[in-house]
Amino acid sequence: MKKFIILLSAAVLALGFSACEQLPKLANITIQLKADGAAFSQAGVTVTVLSNTGTKFESLTNESGVASFTLPMGSYSASANYKTAAAGVRVVYSGSIPSVVAAVDGTTSYTIDLNRVENQQIIIKELYNTGCPKDGGNAYFDDAYVILYNNSDLEADASDIVFSFVAPYNANGANKYYVDGNLLYENENWIPAYGAIWWFTSPVKIPAYSQIVVAIFGAIDHTATVPASVNLANSGYYWMSNSDVAAYTNKKYAVADMIPAANYLTTVPISQGNAWALSNSAPGFYIGRMSNADAKALSENTDAYDHTLGTSAAFNVAKFPKANVVDAIEVWSAANQDKSELRFTSDINTGMIPITNKMGYSVYRNVDKEATEALEENAGKLVYNYAGGTADVEGSTDPSGIDAEASMANGAHIIYSDTNSSMMDYHQRKVASLKK
Repeated sequence: MKKFIILLSAAVLALGFSACEQLPKLANITIQLKADGAAFSQAGVTVTVLSNTGTKFESLTNESGVASFTLPMGSYSASANYKTAAAGVRVVYSGSIPSVVAAVDGTTSYTIDLNRVENQQIIIKELYNTGCPKDGGNAYFDDAYVILYNNSDLEADASDIVFSFVAPYNANGANKYYVDGNLLYENENWIPAYGAIWWFTSPVKIPAYSQIVVAIFGAIDHTATVPASVNLANSGYYWMSNSDVAAYTNKKYAVADMIPAANYLTTVPISQGNAWALSNSAPGFYIGRMSNADAKALSENTDAYDHTLGTSAAFNVAKFPKANVVDAIEVWSAANQDKSELRFTSDINTGMIPITNKMGYSVYRNVDKEATEALEENAGKLVYNYAGGTADVEGSTDPSGIDAEASMANGAHIIYSDTNSSMMDYHQRKVASLKK
């Protein structure tokens, strides 16, 4: 009885009920973890259940890999992540299911199939794309960028890294890829490449524990006209150049003279339009590996396009091979979480990270505290008491407590979290890291 009362109190508080209001009806569910067709018999794995309003419930698995919940009646999604090591390689087991229904009739059981993933060397460290305040109460969106980070102690070759995003444009947009509650490409070998695929035009190397910055639109010092923005005029930065893309007539973005032409990326439009329109509130952004020739061929192969979204050229979608995906990030608009749906299949990414746009916030990767502190060279160099997140404004923060940027400035090497879950790996940052 005591356990039931505690669970009931937690549920009531989480959903904002007072003692004077009618209590919600509760339901029991169990979630079995599986991997490779068998029970994942590991105790202590955290299973997270998320309501469509963002309320989170967590439970640990027992020795049989089963987690139990008592929840208010309603619809939820669920995910699980487990990190371990095998033969010197850090391994992550992750998975999710988009639909969990808590009903009052008995106990309902669900299964999450976990995918085994070895940590990638190159990851998305930060995505800044949701705009910043501009004079006059407007927002400025031309300053988007993405940072790729080498999350290892060996030099990384990023020459064949490509960039794209899934459909729909916004997570809260109508998603025609859902059929009977599942993504139609869940068990296929591809995911959507919407808009375009971008690739580098010259060799790119990233030293150990280092990063490169890729300007998505204008590669200039945006602070010259919008003080709240960022400076992307740097000779070491890269730029998704649309100056040589004839179809992109809406706006030709500027580039600083100091950025060499060798640092320009290029593309061939897939979804016909007058611009590459990365969502400024809720994108499903990803990177993959593919040669320039193959990326160009995939983009130009109109006979192989998917037309689930519509038959007009504006809705063309290329089928990007799942096996080529390196990293992905699922971003939801904080204001539209109840209308949003996951767009990546569970073998690529589980969970999402909400963000409030037009505030100059970025989506920034959490530090892997255990792995970072284990590096002998970091002794005395790590900076704690991180305060860069937005937890104080109903956002999120890095649970490690390590200030990654300050630590790197202090000579430390950072290893970032890589569980293939946007919810576990990222937080909303108050100020883009390039602005400090």
